[in-house]
Amino acid sequence: MDYLIALLGSLLDDPSHVKWAVYAMAAVAGITLAISLSFLITGIYSPLRKRLKSINKTDAEHHISHTDVNTTIEHGIGRAARKTPLNLSNDETRRLLIHAGLHSENALAVFSSVRLILLLISASLSVLILSMFPEISGMMSVYVVALLVGGAYLLPSMVLQNLASRRMKELRAGFPDALDLLVVCCEAGLGLLAALQRVANELAISHVSLASELDLVCSKVRAGLTIKVALQEFTDRTGLDDIKGLNSAISQSIRLGTGIAATLRVFSDEYRDKRLQEAEEQAAKLAVKMIFPMMLGIWPSFFIVAVGPAVLKVMKVWGQAF
Repeated sequence: MDYLIALLGSLLDDPSHVKWAVYAMAAVAGITLAISLSFLITGIYSPLRKRLKSINKTDAEHHISHTDVNTTIEHGIGRAARKTPLNLSNDETRRLLIHAGLHSENALAVFSSVRLILLLISASLSVLILSMFPEISGMMSVYVVALLVGGAYLLPSMVLQNLASRRMKELRAGFPDALDLLVVCCEAGLGLLAALQRVANELAISHVSLASELDLVCSKVRAGLTIKVALQEFTDRTGLDDIKGLNSAISQSIRLGTGIAATLRVFSDEYRDKRLQEAEEQAAKLAVKMIFPMMLGIWPSFFIVAVGPAVLKVMKVWGQAF
C-alpha cells in the first residue's frame, strides 16, 4: 500500500488527489469483487434450476442426460435478443460456450465472474511484485502490469477456445458413425425422432458428446419444440458444417414431403465421397509437407554418413602432404 501511495504521489502533485485516487481504486476493486462473487454464486447455485431438475427427475430413465429447454444458452439467445436491442446471437463468448458444451444460461455469468476474479488477482499480484522490487523503472512497471492483467484477461478465452475446439473435434469424429446408424434406423422403418433417440442410445459409450447432443434434440422435441427448431439449435451448438448440411437436407425433405430415409441415404453417399476426397487431398499434400523435414533432418544425416568418411580421409591425406 505504501508503495502504491508513493507511486501515485510521483504521478500526482496534489496529496488530496492521491488520496482520492486511492479511494477510487479501492472502490473499483470492491465493486468488481462484489459483482464477480455475485455472478459466481448465482451461476453455480440456481434455486430455479435445482427445482426444475427435481421436477423432471421422473423422466431421467428415458434419457441419457436431461436438460431443460428454457435453461439452455442457445435457446435463451432468441429471448434475450427480443428483449434487448443488442443481437446476442453473434456474441463470440456465447458461441464458444455453446460449442464447448456449456449450454446453461448461467455459464456466461460464471465465465464473466472467473475473468473478473482473475483480473483482481493479477492486479493484486502486480502491486505485490512492484512493492517487492521498488527499483523497477516506471516504464517497466507499466509493462509488468500490462502483462499480468492482459494475461489474466486472455487466459479464460484461450482455455474456452481450446475446450470448444476439442469438443468440436470429438463431434466431428463421431458424426460418420451417427450418420450411418441414422440411415439404417430410418430405412428399418423408424421415424426421425425415434431414429435419433436410438442413435443417441447406441453412441452413449463410444461418442458421449454426440450422444448427449442427439438426446438433447429429442428432449426438446418432446418438450414442444418443432423438429426444425431443435435441429437448428443442434447445428448452432455443434458449429460443424457437416451437421449443418444434414440439418438442411432433413429440413428440405420435411418441407417437400420426400422420404427421410432416401434423403439420408443420398446425403450419406455424398458425405462418404466428400470424406474420400478429403483423404485424397491430404495424401496429395503429404509429398509437399515432407520436403522440409527431409531437407532439414534426413538429407543432412545422409550426407554426413555417406560423405563424412571420405572427407575425413581426404583431410588426413591433406594434412600428411602439407
